[in-house]
Amino acid sequence: MNDRVILHCDLNNFFASVEIILDPSLREHAVAVCGDPEVRKGIVLAKCERAKKAGVRTGDAVWMAEQKCPGIKIIKPQHNLYSHYSRRVREIYYRFTDLIEPFGIDEAWLDVTGSQKLFGSGPEIADKIRQTVRDELGLTISVGVSWNKTYAKLGSDIKKPDAVTVITRDNYRDVIFPLPVSDMLFVGRRTLKTLNQLNVHTIGDLSRVDADLLSARFGITAYKLVHMAAGMDTDPVSPATAADTVKSVGNGTTVPRDMTTRAEIFQLIYILAEEVATRLRKKCLRGRTVSLSIRDANLAWCGAQESIAIPTSNQQTITESAMHVFDRLWGTNVNIRPVRGLRVAVSNLIEGVCPTQLDMFHMTEAEDTLSKFSALFDKIRIKHGTEKLAFGTLMGSQVGLDFEVLDKYDEEKETEEE
Repeated sequence: MNDRVILHCDLNNFFASVEIILDPSLREHAVAVCGDPEVRKGIVLAKCERAKKAGVRTGDAVWMAEQKCPGIKIIKPQHNLYSHYSRRVREIYYRFTDLIEPFGIDEAWLDVTGSQKLFGSGPEIADKIRQTVRDELGLTISVGVSWNKTYAKLGSDIKKPDAVTVITRDNYRDVIFPLPVSDMLFVGRRTLKTLNQLNVHTIGDLSRVDADLLSARFGITAYKLVHMAAGMDTDPVSPATAADTVKSVGNGTTVPRDMTTRAEIFQLIYILAEEVATRLRKKCLRGRTVSLSIRDANLAWCGAQESIAIPTSNQQTITESAMHVFDRLWGTNVNIRPVRGLRVAVSNLIEGVCPTQLDMFHMTEAEDTLSKFSALFDKIRIKHGTEKLAFGTLMGSQVGLDFEVLDKYDEEKETEEE
């Protein structure tokens, strides 16, 4: 049986590159796309090659970027434009295969095993895609080519920008094994610390570890990590239709100042839940599980979830469940442990209206009434504008947020928090 041919395509400095395309005068400057410092999102989201060579790194605070690279142009993100260019790049990918698995807005895996008779070998297809994206859109991509997703992604990181790296069964020990284990997907800070304590520092080290022994620390994940490191990753590239399946709908934000009262927490959770509920209804979805993630003043995350008896797309139900989770994790002494950020998500989704057995204990009729009210609420907002109608719960809110600073996301999978 022949090996698969997997590409991993990674747009180089994507946000910054789009900004330069839109404003060619920026080509002569170092450029960094950054969040708004006033709402604590003043970090570098993307930078051009000139800024990168000056030492600017993704995640740097704005002041750090300006210190490393005097005269750097700081630009606020325009996510709608980035989404537009991402779609155009994906349209190019579809010319070569329909087996495409997006990984964020600027990366994707492509299975081109069945495309070789039409377009040539894996490396040839990678070059054609790279040249097409550059010629038609002015963007550059780095492409990794291998027989599995893990090595293809590692390959796309080896040469940047505008390059193709081929990882074969003949060269992977020389190319992949010396790389730091932190380069692997799913190896975050906590995992890296544990692996280093076990004297595992490179991908080669990890490939030789006894997975049974490692499972004492990581459970079943240990086997996946060792297999990925050794080149035995058999995960398929999801077809395009599978990528459209939303597994959860969530909303999160970092607030301008730490929250120290339960009333503030409730108001912010309500704001987040309202947006989540609205987007669930737009997608004709309801969910059975409500999750809450909390970030404290020391930037540490924790989270938990709660199952609900009747699938919901109602903000009140989502808020109540999220507050139950908050009280369980945090208690009532918010002033002792200030909160910097929150995320609310709904998962375990079903499509359409779910028929349910009437149950006086689970208040099915009340949920149905709330759903009808929510539909009317959406209709009024669509006709007259979001700002024209709000819940009284938010009157006098001290959270200091508007919806433009909220980090909206529909998630297909969860990865380790970095």
